[in-house]
Amino acid sequence: MHPLDLLMVVAYLAIIIYVGVRLSGRVKTDRDFFLAGRSLAFWVVGLSIIGTNIGADSYIGASGNAYKVGIAQANFEWIGAIPAMIIASLVFIPLYWKAGVYSIPEYLGMRYSQAVRVTAATITSIVSVFAIAVALWAIAITLQTYLGWPTWLGIFVTGTIVGAYSVVGGLAAVAFTDSLQVVVMFVGGIVIVGLGLSGAGGLESFAEALKKENPEHLHAYLPADHETFPWPGVILGLGIVLSPAYWCAGQAILQRTLGARSQWDASAGMMLAALAKTCVPLLIVFPGLLALVMLAEIEYPDQAMAWVIKEVLPPGISGLMFIAIIAALQSTIDSSVNSTSLLITRDIRHVLIRNADPKKDLLIGRYLTVALLLLAMGTAPIISTMGGIYQFIQTLLSLFQGPMLALLLLGAFTRRATAAGGLWTLISGVIVAILLLVLDMNMLYVAFSSFVYSLVALWIVSGFTTHDVDINFEKLTYIPWWQRKKIT
Repeated sequence: MHPLDLLMVVAYLAIIIYVGVRLSGRVKTDRDFFLAGRSLAFWVVGLSIIGTNIGADSYIGASGNAYKVGIAQANFEWIGAIPAMIIASLVFIPLYWKAGVYSIPEYLGMRYSQAVRVTAATITSIVSVFAIAVALWAIAITLQTYLGWPTWLGIFVTGTIVGAYSVVGGLAAVAFTDSLQVVVMFVGGIVIVGLGLSGAGGLESFAEALKKENPEHLHAYLPADHETFPWPGVILGLGIVLSPAYWCAGQAILQRTLGARSQWDASAGMMLAALAKTCVPLLIVFPGLLALVMLAEIEYPDQAMAWVIKEVLPPGISGLMFIAIIAALQSTIDSSVNSTSLLITRDIRHVLIRNADPKKDLLIGRYLTVALLLLAMGTAPIISTMGGIYQFIQTLLSLFQGPMLALLLLGAFTRRATAAGGLWTLISGVIVAILLLVLDMNMLYVAFSSFVYSLVALWIVSGFTTHDVDINFEKLTYIPWWQRKKIT
């Protein structure tokens, strides 16, 4: 590494650790640790959402996927994000604020039952451990490509640094460091686009080279029989299921909106993130295409971004872009660790242990942060056997987001859905998704099929069961005004 690049990296790491330690003085209660004392301004919420979203699968994985399939990867940003982000801002964030919850499983527990709450939190927590492991592995292979570090060293150093500010500063530290990281990401991404096009002889030369050698990479949609991303699957599985489930029910994303200082800040923050999201495809898809045009010698497609940084960018700029990658991956780790520790502390511990002392939530949350990092660090090496990072993450999400979205939709917009129906649907829906994957169905079709099954199952089972407890429909659902007087 050039001394200038090294200086920039060291300075960046020192700054984020300082921010985390500085904000630790604000953390007095579990509410401060998990929700930043509900003090986050809309711009912090928006930038932190983008920082959380542009993580291992987006920055490293999406660039690697663009290297493999081309500009069709951008559909995961436009179709797979912006419409659902607007819906989340206008519909679901106000609902969660009205309910006064810390988490999405807590909302499901209030709307259905505590059994549904624990089940949803457990499923989400297990998936989160793998998501953290993926981010750690992505950083490890980036450091290996860029610095020649062994993967175990990259995993250890990253886990230690993220733990240093996440444990002491909680969500406030996570949100503010995410905001700083997003600025670095965008600056670095814009620079790499400019220098990459300049080095390729301009936009026309770049497009001509791509068209000549890899014309299939210029297709906005891939054929219906494409093995990984068929266009009907993108519409049905991504647009209708995975995207709304991620943006409207994803704990790691929505936790910063629940930590906003007002409902307006929460919704405005999501809208700001949606606006920023329009630029993201250019920043994360282009490097993969550039590596393809420049005939990069890499072992894994997921190394495309790191190769471009090392081989294309000059000293100083290379260091800045390297920081951008590390920032993206760190934001995935810190957000997932904080949100998962919340789920285990409040949505699992408080339900299963009836006399659990709330005063210990802060201490337990910090212990869990360390434990989750250690578990993910131990799991990270096996990610190399799972194929591409992006496809692995999306496959994980396809296992449970269909049933979760079905519970959320029928729970928020109808009074029919019952506790028994919710629990049966959540468990059986995940089983159905697993069976479909075992039968080698494309993950996008798995997501859509499990969603349709879950809607039907929840509607039918709820018709034969009743609510276990009185549900505060005024607080937990959207009910037409002419029906509100009927609800007690």
